[in-house]
Amino acid sequence: MLRHVTLGFSKFGFLVAVLQLLPNVLWVLFPPAQDPLAGSRSSLPGLEFGEHVLGIALVVMLIFLVSRRESEPLIPAGLCGKVSLGAIALYWLGWACYFLGWQSSFIIYSLVILPPAAFFFAGLAKRVLPITIASLVFLVFHFAVTLESFPLW
Repeated sequence: MLRHVTLGFSKFGFLVAVLQLLPNVLWVLFPPAQDPLAGSRSSLPGLEFGEHVLGIALVVMLIFLVSRRESEPLIPAGLCGKVSLGAIALYWLGWACYFLGWQSSFIIYSLVILPPAAFFFAGLAKRVLPITIASLVFLVFHFAVTLESFPLW
């Protein structure tokens, strides 16, 4: 799994990370008047900690892990790179809805599911399996924390 991965700088990973993080930066700097996500915390410190550690680790892996097999263009050829960027485009649309006051469970859970999906497909596009695996684990933590604050049933 790791023998085909090396340290380097991934232009595509940087692009995915920056595009995913930008709406969060805007949310912190300019929170909407109604902001139900502001109080979203887990009562289980280990769950909250795991979510944060995995989120940071994924950004670092996206940017600094590259495949030894091939050089990486800004946007990898193939479906996975496009799906990753498509998930980010939908994520931006979800944030736009959220800022406009459309804050249904569908929008909130879209904001939860789309970043790990983008990371998952970015890992596949980059051919870096640790990113793909970590994104699935991150999805579980991210979803569990959100489920506590926004129950589906």
